Amino acid sequence: MANVFKNNVVAAGTSLGDIIGALDANHEAIVLMLRATNIDGTNDATVDVKVTKSGGSAMIADGITVPAGTSLDVLGTSKLVLMATDKLEGLASATSDIEYFVSYLEITD
Repeated sequence: MANVFKNNVVAAGTSLGDIIGALDANHEAIVLMLRATNIDGTNDATVDVKVTKSGGSAMIADGITVPAGTSLDVLGTSKLVLMATDKLEGLASATSDIEYFVSYLEITD
């Protein structure tokens, strides 16, 4: 079993995009931190984040406002477990307003 710390930066668009792409078979991930930063110095933006699984999806954040020039820790102090083939997706109310930063531990069986 291998454990690898990873991170990713994603510029959010107005349609769902991968923050963490679908995990391979025999892989799991523990999401340690997910931050949405509003890089627009003037306008507030909203964010949606969801986990997509083979049997459906679950919203993690739905229409949460991130004021201009601030950040939101989407998970707060919680952790999120992703199983094989799960993916984490996000979007913003306006293109070029939100950047997602995610830090996670990927576990290979």
